[in-house]
Amino acid sequence: MNYLQRFLKIFEEISRIPRCSGNEKKIAEWILKRAYDNGFETKTDQTGNICVKVDTGSAETVVIQNHMDMVCEKDSNSDHDFSKDPIKMTIKDDWLKAEGTTLGADNGAGMSLAFLLSEEKSPKPNLELLFTVDEERGLVGASNLEDDMLTGSTLINLDTETEGEFIIGCAGGRDTLISQRYDFCYLDNTEMFTLEVKGLEGGHSGLDIHKGRLNAIKVLGEMLEIVNENYPVYISDINGGTAHNAIPRSASAAFAVEGEISRKSIDDLLSEFDAGLFELKIIKTSGSGFLTQEDSGRIVSMINAIPHGVYSYDSKLPDKVETSSNLATIKTEKNSVECLVSQRSSNPANLNELTVLIEKCALKAGAEYETGNEYPGWLPDPDSEIVSIFKNAYSEIFGKTPKVDVVHAGLECGVIGEKFENMEMISLGPTIIDAHSPAERLSLSSVEKVARLLRRVFEKIV
Repeated sequence: MNYLQRFLKIFEEISRIPRCSGNEKKIAEWILKRAYDNGFETKTDQTGNICVKVDTGSAETVVIQNHMDMVCEKDSNSDHDFSKDPIKMTIKDDWLKAEGTTLGADNGAGMSLAFLLSEEKSPKPNLELLFTVDEERGLVGASNLEDDMLTGSTLINLDTETEGEFIIGCAGGRDTLISQRYDFCYLDNTEMFTLEVKGLEGGHSGLDIHKGRLNAIKVLGEMLEIVNENYPVYISDINGGTAHNAIPRSASAAFAVEGEISRKSIDDLLSEFDAGLFELKIIKTSGSGFLTQEDSGRIVSMINAIPHGVYSYDSKLPDKVETSSNLATIKTEKNSVECLVSQRSSNPANLNELTVLIEKCALKAGAEYETGNEYPGWLPDPDSEIVSIFKNAYSEIFGKTPKVDVVHAGLECGVIGEKFENMEMISLGPTIIDAHSPAERLSLSSVEKVARLLRRVFEKIV
């Protein structure tokens, strides 16, 4: 069995196990069992992070770091149940892809590489395979990593998504949760409209934020604003988005309007939007509760006022996003509406400025807010020893110079580096396209290249 076949076998095992963020129990059990079967020692902290210790007798110890969880997104017509169903995969040419769902190569590919390299008989330093929980919802596992989990002074993170690119710095970030309780009124014998925006491209809210992809919640807000300007709207339900770090692909609202308004009247108001972008239906209500027209208008105005997208570019690197926000989720609870906004920046001053703008949007809507879930950025050190080793190894194998860069996304390196001072770090990985969306796919040839590179680096370190 060659290296790629072994990788796929491990990856397929991982993909059979449910591992949405916050549901990592079964994948943790798999990690512990695989480590036990290989005779590796393990250590688990209170948060659920796992460190697998691979003793090779070397004087050097290197940490290989990945996260266990994945973003669970699926097509609107998919009946996949992420709580129990295995990910169904297909291979076409060089690409591994899931059928109608996210693939989970982020970060399953890195997890597979970690076990592949630790299990093979080849020269390498002692390894500490660190697997963290709940990364996708805000670097939760890394933030609560206990100080005695690691002994290595060099960390290789395998959560970067472009082969041939080494990441040596990242943005910090925080979330703002906006919520407000409302009194719901009841409208008898009223027809209700359902408006759904769906099928958008989505993507990673950091890596793809500069690409101008539509945000389903923002599009829904624009549509409701147009309707509300002509026929006062009473919202019964509004929902959209799935995760703080995914650009929303779908959003929907159920609402009534004053008077007897036909579906065609609403369709005519929305004629400026692509007909394939949304679906409008009309149904009879059966005692549904509605927000008042005033409160409905406040919510719509808030959606449209909250910044989404690039807020600023780096003054020294004009092609690099410095600060951005993602209007990530909105949902209706029993008597409240909640909205989550995620901000990122490598500039603390601009991050604070953007956060204040978002909080003002909440206050103007009469809502409460809570800003938190903050994580630090990672300051680059291009002259570190581990960066030099990787650059030289890459040039030796592939005959070209790799790209060294910083990324507009949160990486666990920032959190771990703050906990373990003087740890040298680098992030890399195989090529993954459209992570956090059902279009996610993994380049298999890039997997082989990353594996070759890591073997060469291990030879240099050992």
